[in-house]
Amino acid sequence: MRIEGGKITRDSMDAGAISTRSRDVYWRGFVYKPGCRAGAESLRELCKVREQEITQEAALLKGAYFVAVRCKESGNAYAFVDPCGLFHAYYSPRLAGTSFLEISRLENLGSDDIDPEAVVEFFHYGGIFEDQTFFPQIRRMDGDLVVRVTRAGKTETMRKPILEIDAGAKGTVEGLLEEFAAAAQSERVSVDITGGADTRLLAAAFAYFGLPFEMATSGRRGHPDVEIGEKVAEVLGRPHYAKYHSPEDSDWDELFFRSNAMFDVTKNSRLIQLQHERKNRGVTLSVSGAAGEFFRETWWMHDFPFYARRKARLGRLYSLRIAPVGPQHSLLAGRCRVISNSQKDRFVQLLGKYAVNGNTRTYDRIYYFVPLRTWGGSFVTSSAGLVNVALPYADRDMFRIGYHMSRLKRTFSRHHRKLITGYSQKAANLPTTEGGVCLAAGAWPLMLDMRRYSADRSARLIKKLGERALGKTYLQPSPDDPEVMNDLLRTLAVRKSTEALADRGVLSHALDPDSLPQRYAGRVFVLATLFEQLDRMREPKGCPEELRETHRSV
Repeated sequence: MRIEGGKITRDSMDAGAISTRSRDVYWRGFVYKPGCRAGAESLRELCKVREQEITQEAALLKGAYFVAVRCKESGNAYAFVDPCGLFHAYYSPRLAGTSFLEISRLENLGSDDIDPEAVVEFFHYGGIFEDQTFFPQIRRMDGDLVVRVTRAGKTETMRKPILEIDAGAKGTVEGLLEEFAAAAQSERVSVDITGGADTRLLAAAFAYFGLPFEMATSGRRGHPDVEIGEKVAEVLGRPHYAKYHSPEDSDWDELFFRSNAMFDVTKNSRLIQLQHERKNRGVTLSVSGAAGEFFRETWWMHDFPFYARRKARLGRLYSLRIAPVGPQHSLLAGRCRVISNSQKDRFVQLLGKYAVNGNTRTYDRIYYFVPLRTWGGSFVTSSAGLVNVALPYADRDMFRIGYHMSRLKRTFSRHHRKLITGYSQKAANLPTTEGGVCLAAGAWPLMLDMRRYSADRSARLIKKLGERALGKTYLQPSPDDPEVMNDLLRTLAVRKSTEALADRGVLSHALDPDSLPQRYAGRVFVLATLFEQLDRMREPKGCPEELRETHRSV
């Protein structure tokens, strides 16, 4: 979807539309207003309110979505995304829309205009954080913004009146989950289920509230996520589907266009295969347990047991949570290597923007505003056109509850345990992939699990330290099929991607393609393909038909 000069151009990926005498409203993704069904019912008020009240109405909407509103009388158009900024959309001085590549083409931006700092950031982390993109002229929409595109062809930004995340918490987790279940009643829902606590709580809650849904897991055969997921589905009486990661089902060009060149394609390879199968089954909404860390100590366990420090240790957070395997500066060349050498200092400075009094609250804010919006949003956005994705835990009201919850209640999954046990004792009794601990509430289950919990947390911390010291990943077995990564490495070799980036001055000419660390493979693929596409889009005839067709099919 694209907005230019107050006009909205749609494509086949756009999910819904409402049109009245005064307004046109289009949307992509899962959007709902509390108390309403998702979609048209929730968006009708945007056709009724005065133009100057659109920002207020936008602030009431929840989900993960992009919405565009055209006011027929004034000729102005308005665009905004969900409050968390999970659905990635973009704007330039005269355009707004969901396609970074299309806006780049229309703004006549090419490879010579790319910001080298953005290239280095993407190369090391698989994404570009906050509102940045590869071009200074194009920004990603923040969840607090409404972008107005005037009839004269100029973009302006306004703020939604949304409460800050440190504002007082209202409501309960149970109430918000019930609200979500009511909004999703018209959808064909598939809930992610793994061996962890976050997905299990969602599945148990939605079963309790009577929402019809299936459950699905992606991974390798025999992986604990698949095996435990099947057991959870069985005790909840829901159908379970497993999609096994496969190199035969990998389409790297499709993943490039789904990523809009803004994400590491390997991060969503397995999950997009799952989304294709969901679409074939008629699923319209995929529910993820991402961001459930808000109610557990996952994001700040590196400070265990000192969860009441006044000051956060941002360097340690960076080294253990953001980049456990440190950036390899030697892979880069010229100016990119110079930028890379100071990458950690600049990233820690970025994290410092979110620091407040209290280490764990600082870590919570960083998680919400930095990695969740970038890494979590990549799956939401890449799934567009297949199925919509929702992250109930990433709701702004939900986050405020977790943010103000006592540290003790969030430790040892106490909050999850209480709710899951209340919704389904059988589901709570099943083990997890976190050292085999169960999720039952009560003094006795806590005592039984304490040793396993302590051992699991100690092992995780040791693994993180080992990653940092040895430069290798030692986490639990990945659900990704390693042969899929081998397929990508072969693709890189055939397309001479590392050589192409060396010729661009990004990678070192001394880099042996066979020695490229696997974690960089997806990023190299995206960067090499991006440079190639930008050059082709700047050809005299404009955007080549091949690019148009590939993007349209996605």
